[in-house]
Amino acid sequence: MLDKRTHLLLSRIAELCSDGSYKIVEEKDLLSCFPQKLKADGEGLAHMLKFLREHDYIDVKYAEEGVYCLVPLPEGRMYDERVKREKSESLKRRVLLFVFTLIGAFTGAFAGAGLAAWIVLAGAV
Repeated sequence: MLDKRTHLLLSRIAELCSDGSYKIVEEKDLLSCFPQKLKADGEGLAHMLKFLREHDYIDVKYAEEGVYCLVPLPEGRMYDERVKREKSESLKRRVLLFVFTLIGAFTGAFAGAGLAAWIVLAGAV
């Protein structure tokens, strides 16, 4: 399992190399995928790329002075797609849970109001 920053980097590499061939990418292009709170520097980027390469997520042909020639390997593409699919399914589950909770709340409120009205009307007779 990759941490959030490394997954963002892998996702960015998969996006840049969407046709499956090696791409020459500058360091600033890879660093641009990180939000401000997860900011990474060149040294951190090099460590993440080394980790991804060692675990067969990417292949790096060369890395010189902030320029990289790389491609995501099948393992990396499958990991990225699986994480995106799981996030999508999680969102769908949360939306369904919200909708069913809302329906249950309105049904309960309607039944309670009907029961209260019935008791009031039955007591008035």
